[in-house]
Amino acid sequence: MDEIYEPVNTSLQHVGALMDAAETHGILCGLLCSTPAFDNEIWFKHVLSEMAVNDGLASKCQQQLLLVKHYTQEQLNSPNCEFMPLLPSDEISLLERTQALGGWCEGFLFGLGMTGIPDEAKEFIDDLISISRIAPADMNERNEEQYMQLVEYIKIGVINMYISQDNEQN
Repeated sequence: MDEIYEPVNTSLQHVGALMDAAETHGILCGLLCSTPAFDNEIWFKHVLSEMAVNDGLASKCQQQLLLVKHYTQEQLNSPNCEFMPLLPSDEISLLERTQALGGWCEGFLFGLGMTGIPDEAKEFIDDLISISRIAPADMNERNEEQYMQLVEYIKIGVINMYISQDNEQN
């Protein structure tokens, strides 16, 4: 997802979006884990300014977001657990990646909150609340490793929530 983050983030900035690519993807994943057949306009309304949505200023951005949604759904439905949160690449500073991870968690929680949080996900949700507040004191190898562990934990938690929601639907 590294190669997707920057173009989507740039597009969101260009149209004056209310959030960055990480938080936008977090909202998407929260919605997908609670209501996979949600109306895209709900997502767009919270990500893009209402003026951009109504005036069509963001049509290219919306097309990119729909591609991200489709790609994310493919990842979540993959038997190989291919899902990854949309975050900046490893070449970006740990501080920026950590801030993006916190924003991703905030977006995910917001997306879930729009449709209802499943009771069985309480522990994971509590963890995401904590993760949304993290900030590394310094950039060292140990913090880098902890960051990667958090991303992996989130990946597995989201996949489990998605699968459990999918099983409830069927």
